[in-house]
This record gives sequence, structure tokens and C-alpha cells, in this order.
Amino acid sequence: MTKKVGSAVQRNRIKRVVREVFRRNRPLFPGSHDIVFIAKRGSTGIDYASLLDELQRAAKKLGPEAAV
Repeated sequence: MTKKVGSAVQRNRIKRVVREVFRRNRPLFPGSHDIVFIAKRGSTGIDYASLLDELQRAAKKLGPEAAV
């Protein structure tokens, strides 16, 4: 993660939230795709529910094998 996004504490929090969403929602992440997360400025305040909503919308774009 780039140092352009918040302090080390904030970057680590983003990583923890992404990992938790990944852990609890494995079907959103099909084995046939690689998914790269790029945190942008302003993403330091993202919470679990917001990230899950974003990923569910993105999964619909990937196709039926990624939809929940």
C-alpha cells in the first residue's frame, strides 16, 4: 500500500478491513480471478459494511461465478 494514503496506522486498518471482508465472504472472490485492492485518498475511513457493499457491486460486474 502506498504512503499516499494516511499514516501507517490508517493503512494497516484498511488492510485489516479488507482481510476481514475477504475472510467472511469467500464466494465474492472466485479462484479464477485475481483481485487487486488499491486504496485511494479518502479511503482511510471505510468500514466493513461500506467495503462489502462495494465488493458486492463489483462482483456483479465480474459475472455469475462471482455473484453472491
